[in-house]
Amino acid sequence: MKQALHSAAVTMLYLGTAFNGPAAIADDNKEVCLFYGNVGAAAVDFILPLKVQQVVDMISGKDTALVEKMQKSVEGIGNANAKAAMKAMGDDAAEHLGASAGFLAFQLVMTGQATSAQEVFSVLYKSCMDTGASKIVENQRAATQSEPE
Repeated sequence: MKQALHSAAVTMLYLGTAFNGPAAIADDNKEVCLFYGNVGAAAVDFILPLKVQQVVDMISGKDTALVEKMQKSVEGIGNANAKAAMKAMGDDAAEHLGASAGFLAFQLVMTGQATSAQEVFSVLYKSCMDTGASKIVENQRAATQSEPE
């Protein structure tokens, strides 16, 4: 009986590792990084046609309608796998990833390091794959907590 329970436990652990092990984690990271790159690309697609004053008003919070419009333009990004992976990182993970992607996308375009949504996607996706989506979320959480009220 003990041997049978032990064998069953080993089998369950093996199957759990097979489905939630390194390959599944890598797939989740890839899905989330695709989301990250796509959010950045969508932000750039939204920002590029705007006038500089509109962008300034949006960033400063003076034009909340424009901010809401941009948020709606990126809301539908991400498939069910990406959303599940982000949910596993915490309820705030998608918000932190979106904020980071939007900020970096804007920075890349304004400094001339990227000139198109596709270039932004490539940079963000690669940096996310190199860093890890969970590390980006962790860094954003830390940055948010250190901001003055």
